[in-house]
Amino acid sequence: MENVSLSLAELNNHIRDILEANFPEQIWLIAEISELNVNSKGHCYIDFIERDELTKKIIARQRATIWAFQYRLISGHFESIARQPLAPGMKVLVSVQVKYHVLYGLSLNVTDIDPAYTLGEQARHREAVIKQLEEEGVLEMNKGLDLTKVPQRLAVISSETAAGYGDFINHMEQNPYGYHFHIELFQSYMQGENTASSIIDALSQIYDMEHEFDAILVIRGGGAKAELSVFDDYDLSFMISQSPLPVLTGIGHERDESVADMVAWQAFKTPTAVADFLIERIANFDYALDEITRKMHILVRNTMDKASSRLEKQEYQISGMTKYILQKETSGLNELSGQLSYALKRFLYMKDRQLDQLADEVKNKSYWFINTQKLKSDELFKSLKLSKTKFLTACQHKLEILEAKAQSNDPSRLLKSGYGYITRQGKRVSSVSELNVSDNIRIAFKDGQAEASVTDIKSHKED
Repeated sequence: MENVSLSLAELNNHIRDILEANFPEQIWLIAEISELNVNSKGHCYIDFIERDELTKKIIARQRATIWAFQYRLISGHFESIARQPLAPGMKVLVSVQVKYHVLYGLSLNVTDIDPAYTLGEQARHREAVIKQLEEEGVLEMNKGLDLTKVPQRLAVISSETAAGYGDFINHMEQNPYGYHFHIELFQSYMQGENTASSIIDALSQIYDMEHEFDAILVIRGGGAKAELSVFDDYDLSFMISQSPLPVLTGIGHERDESVADMVAWQAFKTPTAVADFLIERIANFDYALDEITRKMHILVRNTMDKASSRLEKQEYQISGMTKYILQKETSGLNELSGQLSYALKRFLYMKDRQLDQLADEVKNKSYWFINTQKLKSDELFKSLKLSKTKFLTACQHKLEILEAKAQSNDPSRLLKSGYGYITRQGKRVSSVSELNVSDNIRIAFKDGQAEASVTDIKSHKED
């Protein structure tokens, strides 16, 4: 068998013929819009995808076209029924023609769309998410938290460039009461396919700082209804339900409630409605405080009036009772004063007699004591006089003995007896041990002095 070869154009033409022969003019196709772009001529170019039900991974992709004259009709019809424009993320039921171009390959031409399917698919998805949250018991969890009466520390999830965020900030800063709010923005996408994951990341950051805030606000300013479907996302709604802080939403749709709104502590239609709620909540607390203060003032005034009345009555009663007690006590004091006066006079009289008796006793004892001491003094004087005489006699005797000894030891007497008095350098020499050979000495005699030099020394021990 010979090998058959085809050119590329022949192959593509063959593929085209097979597709056109096997596919009818119109096919109803279920797919998700991944990308949608309208060019300057009004032609709409779409990427259709299909995701795995479990993993959500893309398992098929195909480009499609809605030509300008058909796009105006299809998009207008869709928006009039679905109340939202065609947008990425929507699951749609479309009528397509399968086309294969030899040069550009396979493509789909969209000729019609069923808005009812998209609405039903969105509603089915929404109901499935709500049911799952109910079965897990978390749908009302965030509503069970307590929001402080004065929520001034606010974590806001939004886009800094969003008009809704700007309106919210202006509304809060220009509140008529002059309240001050600490507002910290956590940047997030608020539209597009990355919105849910972006908001979840922002919530995670806030949960790590939960003690720094009183509440979490998720706000955006209006937008297409299709963009609201992201707030029906299960992961986002579950994350909000697990928040340790009350979550307030202001997503910006007047007629529709998202699943995120349902699980939030409270949902509001617009960011400014959220601002009004927070401002009025603090104003209500202020009013309640003022009312309590007013009631306390009234209570205190009434209490003081009653107390004043009681005091006046008690003052009158005390005044009468005091007069009676004073009169009674004055009478008793007068009687007691008389008794004390008599007792004092009698006491003084008795003490005066005792003092007279004591004075006589002291006088008599003084005379006896003086006489006794005089006798003792006389005897002592006589004794001292006798002792003095004996003492002087003994001293005289001792002096005589000492005088005799002094005379016997007088050097002049010894010199007269033939003895000599030897000195060396003015000091008396009494032993040969005090002398050295060649020492000069002086010898005193009874009739004069002599100088001598020691030439030899002998002691009695050497002999």
